[in-house]
Amino acid sequence: MLTEQNIEAELSYAYLHAVASSAGFSCEYRNRHLDGAGVDATITEDGRKLADDSVLTSFSIDIQIKATYRDLSESEGRYSYPLAVPHYDKLRLEEVASPRLLLVLRLPRDPAQWLQVTHETLVARRCVHWVSLRGAPATENKTNQTVYVPDQNLLTPVGLTDLMTRFSRLEVIPYAA
Repeated sequence: MLTEQNIEAELSYAYLHAVASSAGFSCEYRNRHLDGAGVDATITEDGRKLADDSVLTSFSIDIQIKATYRDLSESEGRYSYPLAVPHYDKLRLEEVASPRLLLVLRLPRDPAQWLQVTHETLVARRCVHWVSLRGAPATENKTNQTVYVPDQNLLTPVGLTDLMTRFSRLEVIPYAA
């Protein structure tokens, strides 16, 4: 039987896979060796020119995905998320070929609300937001570093396509605390 934490993780993977597939990108879950490198999944574009000024037509981005039902502090159009320092350090690296993003799935507190199925619908409650930690400052913290995830960075098929288009142009998306 899966633990509640494993169920949260599987739902976050399912959300990511559904959004990537709907947008026409492949989504591959990584093995635990790459999880140690801060990579849970990779989204790949292989062949489309996403914009007239795209430089790349075949590239990947790496994803670290988290899920939580905890109440997170919100202010000024963003919420705070406590990220383990080793993951923070891996996601803030600038010397990586593939862009890296942190995704956070915010679930309802009641697990019965996480996923609902009827003959007409499949409903996953709440949503995923993304943040790039590239270039974020080093931390003196030993366990967790608070990161700020903008509400406007909702992961949808259109939003993911916009992100991938930015990456196809070799745009660097830095962390904005």
